[in-house]
This record gives sequence, structure tokens and C-alpha cells, in this order.
Amino acid sequence: MLTDDMASFNSSVEGVSTTFGWNLTFYLVEKETNQYVAVVNFVHEGTPAAKAGFKRGNIILSINDEKITPDNYTDLYYKPTLKVSLGELKENTIVSQNKSIELTAVNMYENPIICDSVYEFNGKKVGYLAYTGFDLKSINPLIEIGKKFKAEGIEELVLDLRYNGGGYVITENVLASMFAPQEAVSSKKVFEKEIYNSYLSEIYQKQGENLETRFTTEFNYPEVEVNASTKDANIGLKKIYGLIGSGSASASEALLGGLMPYTNVRLIGTQTHGKYCTGWMLSAEEMYEKCPQELKNWGIYVMVSIYQNANGKTPCMPDGLIPDIPIEDDPILAYQIGDVNEPLLKQALTEAGRSYETDGVRSRSAASPHFKALPPVKTPLFGKRIQLIPSFVSSHSK
Repeated sequence: MLTDDMASFNSSVEGVSTTFGWNLTFYLVEKETNQYVAVVNFVHEGTPAAKAGFKRGNIILSINDEKITPDNYTDLYYKPTLKVSLGELKENTIVSQNKSIELTAVNMYENPIICDSVYEFNGKKVGYLAYTGFDLKSINPLIEIGKKFKAEGIEELVLDLRYNGGGYVITENVLASMFAPQEAVSSKKVFEKEIYNSYLSEIYQKQGENLETRFTTEFNYPEVEVNASTKDANIGLKKIYGLIGSGSASASEALLGGLMPYTNVRLIGTQTHGKYCTGWMLSAEEMYEKCPQELKNWGIYVMVSIYQNANGKTPCMPDGLIPDIPIEDDPILAYQIGDVNEPLLKQALTEAGRSYETDGVRSRSAASPHFKALPPVKTPLFGKRIQLIPSFVSSHSK
């Protein structure tokens, strides 16, 4: 991608943007008029949507008194102010609640950690982490969650990445160091390796740079203000249940694929996006000795490599990770993220040995028709696996 506002792009991949704070799925409900509704998948804590009371399963019928169509649906992300009307599902039909809410977007950080929980049953504890973007600010909170899970004696983890479109390789490596077996981390085994073209490979070799990323516990990157340690945060997992969907891409796919040679990874949900490349964010100022004034705030994100796991495989290549257990994500059922009855989490906990009674559990066939969905509005991190630029690259380009 190419941008003439690199400063805003840098902020957005760090989770800071002008936002309402919700993540939505858009469903076609009236084919003749091409009318859609928006259903809330989740909201980030402290955002305008959260403060207005929006939750997973809420249905939005209109935007500023207009029906939602493919021509205006992105307004729910990019307009500075909105008035939205609410609906509800009754007997397989969406009807109006005769209620509207006004919102104003604010510039703020959206915390990608939307839920972490521990479930105990049959004498075992299973952890749950729902995570929506591999930014750098969330590294230390993630490490604290790892320490908590370790203290609880968790041996199995439900890792919910269905809405996680990617982010920084550093953060991916931090999570890998907590989720891989302790022995693999202690012996610094290969987590992943990058495959470059012949030109870049030769430069890397001349610089003595290693193309392999090994498990480690120390992460010191002063250029992006990261100084973290996972020394006491390796959980000791025996199994990971990865919750995935079309919104899972890039760093999410790489994390799951990179752990597969070391850990029993069971995938639940729908096929992922299939983004198997790593990229660099290059600003014009970094790439020119004397940057032309007209290019001062320009920049690009460019693909430079394909990642592979320790077995030389890229499991999401070419079309995404395939679930072991296919289940459609269904936010309209209104089970909140982390609710043990939410269909994807329920399947994972069932696999882990939790028993369920069927009474009172909402069913898709009974509760909601099968609506056709619009392509999701992608966040700035979607489809990105961002590697820091090696020091020799900018100097070489100049």
C-alpha cells in the first residue's frame, strides 16, 4: 500500500485512530432494495460504542435515517458523527426497536485484548484469550496475562483470533515464546524463518543477518520502545484451540502455523484469509538522504518475504488455514465474547472436555436466517505482518 499520510498510518497500526470502537458484520436482509443491517461483533473498551451500551449481537438498521447499502455501509467506520437506529430479531425477521443513538468518533487507542478468562471443569483449567491485533502497546499486558495463566496451572488455551488481521512480528514472537513448550524456548529452537528473493538474501548474508527467528525470552527493540521479558510467562501449554475465520490473517496465521511443529493446535471456525507474506513499512524520509519536501509524509508498506515454520511449511499458503472443525461465526445470536455458550468457544470447551446441557442454548437454525454478508471493513492492520526494517536496508537504499 501507498500513503501520503505516513504519520497517521503509523498511529493506526499502533491501534490509535479516530473511531467509534466497534467491529461489525453486514448482512443483506432485503434483496429487492439491496438493504443491509450491521451486527456488532464486539466493541473495544472505553470507546464511544462501548459507552453508548453497544454489545455483540446489537443490530443497526440505518445510518442517519438512511438504509444501509453497499454504497454507504463504510460510513459506520469513517463518518465523524452518526445517528443509528436499532433493530432486533423476532421470529426470523429483523424489526425496528424504534430507538436511535447518536455517536461521535474520538481519536483513541483501541485495546486489542478484548477478553481473557479461565474456565474450570473436570479438575482442569482452560484459558481463553480473545485478541484482535498484534500491536506493540499490548505486549506487556499480554505478558501479564501469560503469567496469570501460568499461576492458574493452565495446560490448554483457547486462542481467539477470528477478528485478528495481523500486526507486528515482535508481538507475534512474544506470544509464541509464552505458548510454545518451555523446552523449545529454553533451547532457542527455530520458530520461523523468512524466505527472501535472491537479491535480498544476498544482502542479508553479506551483513551476517540470520533469516531464522528463534524462540527467546528477551525482547529489546529501543527503536520502537519495546523492552519486555517473557522469562516467567511461559504457560506450559499442551494444547491450543485456535478460533479462526475470514478475519484472521497474516500474523495470526503465522503464529498458529509457527506453533504447529511444537504444540497440538486444533483449529475451529472458518477458513482464514491466507496472507503468507511479511512486509516493511518504509517512509520516504527513511529512504532518501535528502527527502523532497513533496514526499515528506509519504510511505509504503511492501511485501519482502514469505514466512515458514520450523518444518519449512507455510500452513496458510495459498488460501488460508483450514479449520479442523468448521463452525460459522454468528454474532446475531448475541452470545458475548467469552460466554461459554458462544458457538466457537463452546466447541473448543467441548473438545477440552466440558459438558453442556442443551436447554436454553440459542440455536442458529431457530434464531436467525442465513443472511448474505458484505465484505468486512478492514482495519489498518489487516493483512499485515510487519517486520522492523533492518538498519542496512535504509542505508543501502540511500
